[in-house]
Formats: sequence, structure tokens, C-alpha cells
Amino acid sequence: MHEGASALIFGGLLLAAPVCAAQTIPWKDVNGWSVLIDPSTGNGCFISTMYEDGTILRLGFNFFQSQTKIYLALGNSDWKSLEVGKDYPVQIQFDRNPVWHATVQGIDFGGINFLSVSTTDTNFAEEFSRKLGMRATFNGREVAALGLKGSARAVTEMITCQESVNAAASARSTPQSPKDPFEAVPDKKNANDPFEL
Repeated sequence: MHEGASALIFGGLLLAAPVCAAQTIPWKDVNGWSVLIDPSTGNGCFISTMYEDGTILRLGFNFFQSQTKIYLALGNSDWKSLEVGKDYPVQIQFDRNPVWHATVQGIDFGGINFLSVSTTDTNFAEEFSRKLGMRATFNGREVAALGLKGSARAVTEMITCQESVNAAASARSTPQSPKDPFEAVPDKKNANDPFEL
């Protein structure tokens, strides 16, 4: 993918809402990735994994925007100089694909500093799942070189999680019709019938 295409994917980057790990709901563990539900993103499912150097990679859905967003977040407890709310120009490369130039934002996920980007391109998760590795650089310095082993199954499970969450939410919001459609509704009287008790 060339730099022009990166503007389509990372154009209009938005901040993913911060969340403490204690607020998330575990769904399943798949191939070294955790699949969880985050109430702070509108019950968006996400996947997360931690690497030996302490870097955390997170990919998920955010429904607290005008459109559904997919966000990618990278964090590390050593990145203490990252400023929450500040923009950082970062280059992201998947495998040997062309580099994406993205403006990412510093956020705080439960006391750990992250860089986060988001997109309305919901196919991004599928594309992410097909890659073997990811590199991120800032000011010419590599800040993360991460293997994506197991990400395909993790993303599939994340989508399954989201479909289940959405179905449960839809079932709760659909009013159930009464079993007897002729049964009177309690406390609802006909103003035109003076004899109705």
C-alpha cells in the first residue's frame, strides 16, 4: 500500500477511549492473544497481547464515535515521556508493505502510555490479521518490532465476540410482544369508556 492509501486508512485519526484493564470483560484466549470486551468503547471487542519487552498491542472496535471505528494501540510502561492528548508522527509498516505515515495520539490505558490510531475502514482488522509482523518508528528510531503470530485466529474470534455482543444487545432492546394480544394492558384505561374498571 502506498502513502496515498495510508491517508485513506489513517485519515481523521481519533482517540480510542482510555480504559483500565479491570474494566474489561474477558471473552477468550486464542494463540497468545486475549479477546476482551471494553464497555468504555460501547462494548467493543478487542484483542491484546504483550511482548517480552513489555510492549502491548491492542486492536479493537470503538462504537463511541459517529461511525464504527477500528483502532490500533501500542503501549509500554517505559514510555513515560508520552504525553496524553499529544499527536506524534509515527511510521507503521506491516511485513514489507509500504510504510504508512500516521499521526497517532498519546493516550492512557489504565496507567500505561499508548499510541493510538483509528479508522472507519472495518476491513483493516482483516488486513491486520494477514500480516506476519509490524514495525513502528518515531523520529527515525524503531519503537516496536512485533510478530503477529496467531493474529488471524485472534481477529476471527474478536469478530465472533462482537457479533455475539451485538446480538445480545439487539435482543435486549427488542420489546417482547405479549403472549395474549387481547390481554388488557395494566393501568391503561379508555377515556371514552366510563364503565371500564
